[in-house]
Formats: sequence, C-alpha cells, structure tokens
Amino acid sequence: MSSFMKTVQTNAIVQAVLFMVLGLVLMFVPDITLVTIVYLLAAIFAVSGLVSIFAYMREGSPSYKMSGALTTGIFLVVVALVMFAFPAAIAGFFSMLLGAVLILCGIANMVRSAGLRAFGGSAWIAYTVLSLIVAIGGVVIVWNPFETTVVFVIVLGALLFVNGVSDLVVELSVRRHVKERNL
Repeated sequence: MSSFMKTVQTNAIVQAVLFMVLGLVLMFVPDITLVTIVYLLAAIFAVSGLVSIFAYMREGSPSYKMSGALTTGIFLVVVALVMFAFPAAIAGFFSMLLGAVLILCGIANMVRSAGLRAFGGSAWIAYTVLSLIVAIGGVVIVWNPFETTVVFVIVLGALLFVNGVSDLVVELSVRRHVKERNL
C-alpha cells in the first residue's frame, strides 16, 4: 500500500509540473499552440484513416474487405479534413474541454485543500482560494471562450499554471505534514 501511495504522490507532482509547463507554453506562445495541436491531431487522424482504408483494400491484410475498417478509415479521414478546414473552431472546442478540466481540477483541489484543514494552520484557506479561482476561471472559459482569441489562450495558460502551482503546493504541504506526524 505504501508503494501505491508513493506512486500516487509522484503522479500528482508530475501532473502539477505538466500543468505548469502547458500553462507557460500557452501564455508565451498563444497564437500557434492550440492550432498546432489541432493540425497535429488532424494529421494523426488522416494517417490512421488512410492506413485503415489501405488495409481494407490490400489483399492479405487482416482487415481486407472488412466494412468496419473502411468505415473507420473514411470517418477518420473526414474528421481530419474537417479539422484541417476549421482549425479555429476545433481549437475552440479544445479550449472548452480544457475549461471543463480546469473546473474539475479546481473542485478536486478544493476538496484536497479542505483536507489540509485537519493539519491546523490557515494555509488551507489560501489553497482553497486558489482552487476556487481555477474553478471559476474554468467556468468562465466554458461559458464564454472568447472565441478562441489570443487573450483567451493566455488566460487559459495562466489558469493552468496557477492550477499546477496549487497542485504542487498542496501535495508538498501534505507530504510535509504527513512526514512531521509520521503517518
């Protein structure tokens, strides 16, 4: 059980650092990041779709003449074409998805911050406030994603960075308190 908890704690720290890095990237390179991600995903879908179509047509392939392979291939190619044609709209969808992730992370951090209350002190209040800001920011992003403007991406990046910092501070505080009390 102890190794499981160490793994969870390590994953929480890695996740916090990744949120911070993603936040910094979005803050400092906002004009290309989301659209670049959309193009990369579109390329992956296009290649996967073409591979499925060729596997359907290639004799000797496990997918030869299987309608599922053809259907999947065509679907993926169409999705890729839509993503290439409308990258800003797709980036807006991803922005809303990231906003939803921020809402969930903010709520989860509020619960974790409330758990710090048992250790005494008032630090848990600051963590709760940070978590609330992240959750409210996520709601604002989902409610009004600023039509995927650069300002929106910078705000999203800042919120992701704040969420990562909050995660990291809470995790390190919990570790310190657990170590002090030998739990």
